Amino acid sequence: MGGATPDPAMPQAASPSEEEARPERETKKKMSPVPSRREAEKKADNGMSVSGMVRTSLQFLRESRMELKKVKWPTRKELLASTAVVIGLTLVVSFFLGLIDFGLIKIIKNIVG
Repeated sequence: MGGATPDPAMPQAASPSEEEARPERETKKKMSPVPSRREAEKKADNGMSVSGMVRTSLQFLRESRMELKKVKWPTRKELLASTAVVIGLTLVVSFFLGLIDFGLIKIIKNIVG
C-alpha cells in the first residue's frame, strides 16, 4: 500500500481554479430592466432642482468647515519667515533675469549694429 489511490466512492474536491470560478458565475447579478427608485429619482432630478442644489451646497459648506478645522495654521512667526523667504527669492530671481535680459540686449545690438 505504497501509493495513495483515489477512492472512486469518495467525492473528489474540485481544483482551486474551479472553486474560484464557480462563485463568480453564481454571484453575478442580472441587470433588471426596471430601474430602482433611486436611479429613477436621479434621472428625473439630474441635480438641477433648487432644493437639491441648496442641499448639495450646504453639505459642501459643512464639509469644508470641518476640513478647515483640521488645518494646522502657521504661527505669526512662521508666516513672516515664509513671506520674507518668498519676497527675497523673488527679488534675487528678478535681478538675475534682468541681468541676463540686459546682457542679451547688448549682444544683439552689437551683432545687428
